[in-house]
Amino acid sequence: MQNLFYSSCPVVRRSTETFAEWTTIGGERRRFEFEREIHWLQESEAVLRFVHGGEELQHESTHNDYYGYLTAAQGLDGDARRAIETYRVTADSSLVVEIVSRVFQRPVVETGEARKYNLTKPQGHKSQWADVPDESRKEVEVDGETIWPRLARVELAEEVVWSSKLSRDANEAVWGDFRVRWASALAGAESVAESTV
Repeated sequence: MQNLFYSSCPVVRRSTETFAEWTTIGGERRRFEFEREIHWLQESEAVLRFVHGGEELQHESTHNDYYGYLTAAQGLDGDARRAIETYRVTADSSLVVEIVSRVFQRPVVETGEARKYNLTKPQGHKSQWADVPDESRKEVEVDGETIWPRLARVELAEEVVWSSKLSRDANEAVWGDFRVRWASALAGAESVAESTV
């Protein structure tokens, strides 16, 4: 049974991927190949990290886009401000508190149950998806050797969107630039995704 989850992040593209699965039938191991439609959600995640001398000392838990696309970093600015007060970090300190945001495309599938839900859900509600099953693997040849990796997410960016080295206005400008850039990139990707439906 697949693990269903809800997301308000947009589908930016669709692809048909070929997978290979191995199963035992009658005591004999057999390989089956099949195709599956993959939906790619564009999401972000963010983490509060502590850096000294360019090296990460520690990072807090990762936040996701639970409240919508590009919302992961928004909830961390209060944590960042509390951290700089607690540790008395200033713009001149050797310890730097940062919020780092990553933007990526995540492969998911729309099961029959999810499709039924998505067609009947009220407008504005999150859509339902499932992760690509772990046993669904790509078959790839690398240096003459066949390997079976999972279909991986596609990393698009990793950027510092808030830093204790910057002023409040500079941080707002960095965060605003990041949001505008990735919202604009999303608009172009969504129009491509819609044209392939």
